[in-house]
Amino acid sequence: MNMMRNDAPRRPVPPSAPSQARPASARAPGAASKGPGAIIRQLCDLLTKENAALKRHRNDDVKALTERKEQLARLYQGHMNAIHRDPSQIKALDPAKRNAMAQASMRLGDLMQENASLLKANIESINMFFKAVTNAVRDRQEKKAAAYTSNGAMNAYGLTRRNLAVSYNQTM
Repeated sequence: MNMMRNDAPRRPVPPSAPSQARPASARAPGAASKGPGAIIRQLCDLLTKENAALKRHRNDDVKALTERKEQLARLYQGHMNAIHRDPSQIKALDPAKRNAMAQASMRLGDLMQENASLLKANIESINMFFKAVTNAVRDRQEKKAAAYTSNGAMNAYGLTRRNLAVSYNQTM
């Protein structure tokens, strides 16, 4: 369903310069006028906090940082797309600023790799925990389960191993 007014006159949208092109979804609160250098610094700070929280297993802190991390990532991607379309904006920077941005970008890359590794380790440890719990529940239920032999005798668990239905959500 289209919620746009059809009776309103349509004005053409003026084309924006490539260096200013940023997707609307990439705008984070308070960061609309900040350049890529500021966004990189903010992402580095945020990833440093998130990595520390992941190392301390503070999942509530990690969860609290998620929305801002996504906003900054979208902003960063918008800036990188604009730079890719028009590299002259980076070439126009003085060498000291360009060097500082390159170093900040390398630091961001290192933090992103560490973050990915920590997130992967966290997910794997959660999966291992749930698998251990699931296996323990299954084993306990199998030991308590009654089984019948072909002649009707009860508690013949050793003769037949039963697969009981025990599962958990693996998409966590």
